[in-house]
Amino acid sequence: MSDAAEGSSPAAPIPPDPAVPSSRAGTRPAAAPPGAPLHRERLLPGIGTWIVIIAVGAMCGVVLVPLGATLALVVGIVGIVVAVVLGVLTAPVVEVSGGRLRAGRAQIEVGLLGTPEELEGEDWQRTMGVGFEPLAFHLTRGWIRSGLRAEVLDEGDPTTAWVVSTRRPEDLALALRSA
Repeated sequence: MSDAAEGSSPAAPIPPDPAVPSSRAGTRPAAAPPGAPLHRERLLPGIGTWIVIIAVGAMCGVVLVPLGATLALVVGIVGIVVAVVLGVLTAPVVEVSGGRLRAGRAQIEVGLLGTPEELEGEDWQRTMGVGFEPLAFHLTRGWIRSGLRAEVLDEGDPTTAWVVSTRRPEDLALALRSA
């Protein structure tokens, strides 16, 4: 089961916002039960990283081939399973719940964030390249080509903004606006 469906509530149709150029702009998280996240996404690795993870797990068995094919096969399978489980467990979660944005182990109250800015394509590349903000909080993954930036409104906080990778920037922005 994907984390996109895990813990999310059905979307209720609303009129699309003409200022948001998105096919998903017309959906809003429905009133969720108390404690249920408005948005939840696990930033799982991309296909290339999964290939490397599986190969590393298989290598555990390959090194044991001189000791016996059966042992090598069993250790290789166990190595693959362990590597995949570690890949899933170490992937950070981005969640909007209880009026807070949680990105990995960090969290901030949604009320302390400005208007979320959805970033895809060249905008995301610029934010991660020449427009990189060293004082911003970043939870980014190189295999995810989109994200969201929200300015921190608390003047006492040295962090200027939150920049978070997400495969669903429209959904995350909508959840932040709805929280």
